Amino acid sequence: MMSSKTGVVGVLFLLTLGSIPILAEKKKVLSFGGNGNIGSEVMTMMIAEGDYDITIVSRGNWHFDAGVRVMPYVNSITCDRSTDAPCAGEEDCDINTLHYCKELMEVVNATDKFDVVLDFSGYEAKWIHDAIATLEDKVGVYVYVSTDSVYEVCEPKTSQRPSRETDDVRPADIKKRELLQKEDPYGHAKLAGEEALKYQREDGGFPWVALRFADVIGPRDTTYRWMLYQLWIQFYHDIEIPIYIPPKVVNMTESLTYVKDAANSIMLAIQKGPEVWDDSYNIALEEEFTLWTTIQKMAELMGVEGLEQDNDVSDKSFHLYPSVFNGPVDISKAKKKLGFVPTPAEDAFQTTIDWYKDAFVSMESEREEMISRFVTYVVPREAKDRLYVAVDTVLQKAGVVDERYRKKKKGDIGDLEHEEL
Repeated sequence: MMSSKTGVVGVLFLLTLGSIPILAEKKKVLSFGGNGNIGSEVMTMMIAEGDYDITIVSRGNWHFDAGVRVMPYVNSITCDRSTDAPCAGEEDCDINTLHYCKELMEVVNATDKFDVVLDFSGYEAKWIHDAIATLEDKVGVYVYVSTDSVYEVCEPKTSQRPSRETDDVRPADIKKRELLQKEDPYGHAKLAGEEALKYQREDGGFPWVALRFADVIGPRDTTYRWMLYQLWIQFYHDIEIPIYIPPKVVNMTESLTYVKDAANSIMLAIQKGPEVWDDSYNIALEEEFTLWTTIQKMAELMGVEGLEQDNDVSDKSFHLYPSVFNGPVDISKAKKKLGFVPTPAEDAFQTTIDWYKDAFVSMESEREEMISRFVTYVVPREAKDRLYVAVDTVLQKAGVVDERYRKKKKGDIGDLEHEEL
């Protein structure tokens, strides 16, 4: 097992060329993020290959099982790139937050070049500018995790076709730009991050590549979107609450990106090299979905029948998919240039369902987070008792004893009602 500090120095391993042993240095990787959904998937692939010396920069939170899958095998640095510089507001202040992360700067200063910089957490353009200014000529390629939300702040398409990478053109009219930015600040910020990388490259900077993911599904999703709908389907006949499908999304199609496909596309972009760099790529499943067809496919694979939808507009109604309104994306460019092969949707759905089914039983803190969100957003007070009894039944079948839910079967409701789930 690699020490958590070995990433600071190059780790050497033996290769044999004919009968002559030579030393080859592992590729140095600096990753902003890497402890969450997509990032931990990429880290796991790199760790398994054994060719990478990885330093992860994050706020120090290890989600789901990343503390076991990833943390022991990388050099981990805690640095919150979202904070303001200590001197913010003062004259002649260096506002680059990264410059105040002492451990990170020690690694940067001690490294001639990072073969790969991964950016999973670049949610604001300033954070990208900070990274560009900090790393300058120390980058082999900068891989930026972007989103299909960028198309929400661009000129509208002239037809209903899926969005192509060349649709990433902002309106010439400033007022229209500002309006779109206000409507989708996330899409604006991610596109601004791409633009920052593009402009620095045009000024003689380092190569970059951006992967535009649709709504990401798969294991270890820290948004808990998929899991909320999975619980809704699993306990549908216990709580008897139709699934909210607001009118505005009833017929709205979207793309979904499977987390393992997202990770594979990043690895492909790195391995293909300069011929595919300095460009953006849409990454998604081949199939297109509405919220209801997604739920129907989940229910089919889970063996649950009789679902109904609630299309009423009310204070309680909500939707977690889609997060964009420009429709699906065209992945033909990624297939042609990267050699990207998307996972069949049914396989992606089944793997995701099975993983969360196991996580619900085996990961106590995550289970409580899942149930807390489900109760907050979906389950009315009069259905909570039925839900808790159903949860206890599921846990008992798996050999897990949780007294908080068992109390419901014994009629001891008061104690559980006052516990924070």
